[in-house]
Amino acid sequence: MGKSKNKVEGKSMIEFDRVKDGDEYQYIVNGELAICGDDMAMGVIKDWENRYNESEHITNILVFDDCDRCVDEHHVVYTKDGKHLLNCLNTFNEAEYTVRDGVTTICDDAFMWRANQEQRMTLYIPRSVKIIGENIFGDGGGRIIVKQ
Repeated sequence: MGKSKNKVEGKSMIEFDRVKDGDEYQYIVNGELAICGDDMAMGVIKDWENRYNESEHITNILVFDDCDRCVDEHHVVYTKDGKHLLNCLNTFNEAEYTVRDGVTTICDDAFMWRANQEQRMTLYIPRSVKIIGENIFGDGGGRIIVKQ
């Protein structure tokens, strides 16, 4: 876990890790505890447990037909048009994954059923992603990095 700066719209950003300890969230920057607190105190920081887009969008995979699905070589399921990442199969066992370019939606519980459920994962997403469903990482948690 090292210091990593990214340029987003002309601003430098530092990556951080989030750890949930009981009812508290701890944010760790460069291996140091930077901030901690419960849900009330952390209301300013958006966590990936909830949608970052508050309007109603379809993020439930059950609304997509079985015949409209395809599986990539990493065992991740997309719609055939490539716009929605639906979920991963329970054989998915990677600590890092890069979402295909052109995806606009990552559905609820997308990586919840992976083989390494307890392991924290990193998800690299393209700038085309506009909607992220609820609980995409499950209990293991994870972080999202927007690709440049």
